[in-house]
Amino acid sequence: MTSDATINGVLAWLAPILSTLIICAGQLALNDRFKHADEKRDEARLETEMERKKDEEWRRRIEHRIELQDDRISTILSAQCTQMRSDIIHKCHRYLDDLGCASTEEKEALNAEHEDYSAICEANDIVNHFVDGLIERVMALPERKV
Repeated sequence: MTSDATINGVLAWLAPILSTLIICAGQLALNDRFKHADEKRDEARLETEMERKKDEEWRRRIEHRIELQDDRISTILSAQCTQMRSDIIHKCHRYLDDLGCASTEEKEALNAEHEDYSAICEANDIVNHFVDGLIERVMALPERKV
């Protein structure tokens, strides 16, 4: 019976060691899975951050292009208003100073151009009462026969 007692003693001694080894192996396996999950999460975060940076850069480029277009539109608008104002003033002085009269068609065409000019000015908060006064004076001129 000594051998059974020895085997039982060895097993009693070996059982906690094997149990500890099994628990450690399980813990190592879990740690490996946790580490792998952490790496995947970190990769996903990095990828998300890179996408966010790409989106921000794209948005900055678009906003910059829009600002450039706004500047161009503003410059074109200013030039168009200047051209229209110059044309209206030139016509008004021709009718007022040179001819002293204007035909119905000339008045209608000048009035239509002035309405377009006024609409652009109103839409963009541009005030020019000088032109309005010239138009009123031209409309009051006597009719010129064509």
